[in-house]
Amino acid sequence: MRTIFETADKIYRIIEMADDTCNSDDLKGNCFDRPDLKEQERAFNLIIENEGIFGYVLERWNPEAGIGYEQIDAYWGFVGTYDPAIPIKNHYIVDELKSQIRLQEWNQALKKTGGARWRKI
Repeated sequence: MRTIFETADKIYRIIEMADDTCNSDDLKGNCFDRPDLKEQERAFNLIIENEGIFGYVLERWNPEAGIGYEQIDAYWGFVGTYDPAIPIKNHYIVDELKSQIRLQEWNQALKKTGGARWRKI
């Protein structure tokens, strides 16, 4: 398990975990059926062999005694470890999970204000 994002207040985090239920055949499907794609298939298999398949889990801290972080959402079946500097490893789902954090924070703020709505000035 590796924490790849955490809010400043440490209430939300996104963790990367090995996906032990998925295999390369599940991910490949029929993507590499053409003979001219064999080199790409070898490169794909090499990343899986060297790094693995991962899932990304969004968690929220629950301060109740003995609870800790609770899962909000999770997505699985991503090839290679997350690295935003490398396009093929900059898994889009991390940005999606960060968007969910902003939505969660906004919903929490609305609850604190009793559901007050924004109005135009």
